[in-house]
Amino acid sequence: MVEKKQTQKEEGLLEFNYGIVKKDKKFLFLLFAGLFMVYSFLFGLWKIPVVNFGINRLSAVGIWDYLFLFGTSALISIFVVLWRHERKSQVQSLATVGIAGGGFAGLLAGICPVCQSIGLVAFGTTFLNIPTTFLTPYLGILKTLSIGLLILAVYLKADSVYTKTCKTCLISPKKKEDDKKESLLFRNNYVLGGIVITAVLLFFNQLMIPQAFASVSAGGEIVNLGNFEYGSKITLKPMPLAVGEQPKIAGYKSIVKPLPTISELSIVSSTGDAVQDLLNNIVPTGNPWYGEQAGVSFDDPIAAQNRWAIYRSLQLTSAEQERWNRIANSFTCDYCCGSPQNPTIITRCGCAHSAAAQGMAKWFVKYYGDSYSDEEIYGEMARWYALWYPKGTIERIILEAQ
Repeated sequence: MVEKKQTQKEEGLLEFNYGIVKKDKKFLFLLFAGLFMVYSFLFGLWKIPVVNFGINRLSAVGIWDYLFLFGTSALISIFVVLWRHERKSQVQSLATVGIAGGGFAGLLAGICPVCQSIGLVAFGTTFLNIPTTFLTPYLGILKTLSIGLLILAVYLKADSVYTKTCKTCLISPKKKEDDKKESLLFRNNYVLGGIVITAVLLFFNQLMIPQAFASVSAGGEIVNLGNFEYGSKITLKPMPLAVGEQPKIAGYKSIVKPLPTISELSIVSSTGDAVQDLLNNIVPTGNPWYGEQAGVSFDDPIAAQNRWAIYRSLQLTSAEQERWNRIANSFTCDYCCGSPQNPTIITRCGCAHSAAAQGMAKWFVKYYGDSYSDEEIYGEMARWYALWYPKGTIERIILEAQ
């Protein structure tokens, strides 16, 4: 017994816990796979077949989203494996608070920013819509908080398994004579204080990032943001580069430009927060003047998306069809089927948003072609894309506004 204990101490915290995890690697893998599947469902990456039940994701999935999914699932899996090993002893740990907090924060970070709302769909119909727009600017904070809590929880659990003591309990147990050597985190108040201060600074750094572009001033119905102006009848969207035109960001094949729109929004005064201003004035809400006739509303983006797609079957005259071809074949998707480095023309894109945009263009060309220009119809399509892809739209505008 003494020899076994000495061997444990010689191994060190990381080696000792790695051995535990390695012995239970089958359970670890199965748990990780299950958690990854659950979180990817909450991220809107897949829906239950046949009934098509799931969360309708309206923003593109990037490499950081996949890394976040992987990290969250892996940390929770490691924690559970260590907890399984520890449950044989009487040591209790408050690390469960960290894992619960981290898991909840991860849930919020995962499902809240997928669109302006958490929309549950089944059989092609939206039956629950939970608004979450107000959380979008704080996505970085939520993800940082989530991963931070999970890492802390795993560390505390690993430490309690290794030392067989609980340093985070409300009532600390008596220390054994041979357990005088504590981990650096708990032994050195300066290190612990430094970690806390760093975490607080990172939190406020994430909080203040939107303020970096707060040179926003509202005058009348126009808002100035860096190089851009947008307003009640002006929106912003990436457009394909013209011949000889250079991108704002190296490698990108589109550039953000202002576009006139058909609908008109009430401009909200500047808050000093560029992200919030864009959410207020670029991402539309309410009902456009044509909403009743077309059967659409900005407040129900999924139902509107399905409705717009129906109008792809509208029959156009040869002149109208030529005009539709000109509009649709110059409108790009930069967030779903395409990317800023390789934007896809919507007529070559198979996603639901592409079908909706094509139907929208046909509807305006057929019923309001004499009242509005190609550019205005294009701009109205862009307005709806800001609603369907709020995260991608705002991030892109902020990036090019510098």
